[in-house]
Amino acid sequence: MKTPRFLARPAASIILFTLSAAAATDLRLLEAVKRRDHKAVIALLASKVDVNAAQPDGATALAWAAYLDDTETALKLLAAGAKANSTDEYGETPLTLACANDNALLASKLLEAGANPTAARWDGETALMIAASAGSVEIVNLLIARGANVNAVESRKGQSAIMWAAAEGHPTVVKYLIAHGADVRAASRRGFTALVFAASKNDSQSAEALLDAGADPNYALPDGVKVLNVAASFRSVAVATLLVDRGANPNVPDREGNTPLHLAARSGDLALVQELIANGANPDAPTVSTPAPDRASAGAGGGGAFSFIAGEQTPLMFAAKAGHVEVMRALVAAGADANAKAQDGTTVLTAAAGSGHLDAVRYAYELNPDVTIVSTITGATVMHAAVLGTSAIATQDQICEVIRFLASNGAPLDELDGRGKTPMFYANLPPIDKAVELLRDLIIKSGAQPRIIPRR
Repeated sequence: MKTPRFLARPAASIILFTLSAAAATDLRLLEAVKRRDHKAVIALLASKVDVNAAQPDGATALAWAAYLDDTETALKLLAAGAKANSTDEYGETPLTLACANDNALLASKLLEAGANPTAARWDGETALMIAASAGSVEIVNLLIARGANVNAVESRKGQSAIMWAAAEGHPTVVKYLIAHGADVRAASRRGFTALVFAASKNDSQSAEALLDAGADPNYALPDGVKVLNVAASFRSVAVATLLVDRGANPNVPDREGNTPLHLAARSGDLALVQELIANGANPDAPTVSTPAPDRASAGAGGGGAFSFIAGEQTPLMFAAKAGHVEVMRALVAAGADANAKAQDGTTVLTAAAGSGHLDAVRYAYELNPDVTIVSTITGATVMHAAVLGTSAIATQDQICEVIRFLASNGAPLDELDGRGKTPMFYANLPPIDKAVELLRDLIIKSGAQPRIIPRR
């Protein structure tokens, strides 16, 4: 068979193709940039290698220099003819990378070399948005001066540059964008405005600039949550104060009836609680009623209290449940009803028992010492409350302190809830071993025997 010559030609062709491909993708310069090997970069540029050779994803040596914030190398590459508008498969350009690094000098040189000021990543995130997020007023100025659209939005969330700036807490950029026509009332796809982002960052300077430019202090997200509620949730005292001063209603609830005061009380933000009260917040505002399941399936836990949360709760109950004693005192001093009852008849003491913190329980007991309160919906007692869910927020020793205090003041130890379960039964579920032992000992010392014996 005469095959050697026939086979030799394809083999030679393959070798030539490989050599040709290697020559076409000489990445020595790019690799030198990645290594930050400046001597190699200079030598390779002197040998006239392809300055625009790119990786398979489109990234060039210039892109890598910009990414690494290596301005010296980037400028050498530009001088050698590197393309300022090179783009990788994600739409990343040397300019977007320089913006992310807040490198105004490099961004300026790239723009002088012809970089597109409206360059955007694959998702529509523009160089201006990136610069705004980085807090670079200088780059924002350069881009706007060259025609960047201040109100462009990216495709994923529909957010504009001013939203990016507010979200990262850059008031100087926010003010600059406003001065150059940014829409302060624009909302993202989820309804977030720049003011909402500023509220989440407690950025009062940005919030003030936005309000001065026409942002609505009573703005509500699509789910009904007001921007003041957002500020309260994030413990943004300065922004919350500003919003109230500018006309935000401190008593407007969300769909569940939570007012800003509820949220501040739950987070334990005493300063915000005091500020809201001083501006007219109602210390006795109740949350909305919750549709109640039938009593047989609504026990204290295991599908009962874990799935049912009573409505008509006041900020004082929220503070008690979170164990914030100083907030509780501030609310009472402001006139909060210490004897208020939730939808199921439970009290501040029930809420405090569920905090796992003895100080909150003691103060709640001072306010209303009725330890015999039983939920009219779940049948749970204060002792049920002391063991349900508390293992996630308190130590076993703290839970036992609460149990001892309640027991010493006459709280029932072994009552059945609507599902026929006792506190000791629920204490055995996480388990809270010390609480199980303590309850067993207390029940026996009282002259009785536990109604339900844990199987463990």
